[in-house]
Amino acid sequence: MDLANMRDNGVHSIAVYCLDCDHRADVNVDSYPAHWPVKSFEGRMVCGGCGSKRVHIRPAWHTKSAYIPPP
Repeated sequence: MDLANMRDNGVHSIAVYCLDCDHRADVNVDSYPAHWPVKSFEGRMVCGGCGSKRVHIRPAWHTKSAYIPPP
């Protein structure tokens, strides 16, 4: 999935999970080019809790606002 597809689905942040200390953070990626793959951020992120570079990245689906259809 690239950032354009993620944004088209209403998500503007990635969830970053540390594999060493279980720290988690959501990072807004609106300023990055749409053609970048979500997974391309794995080598760029460092855990703010322990400093590890062993992280897992995925779209932050939980930040998407719920769609409520009109009556």
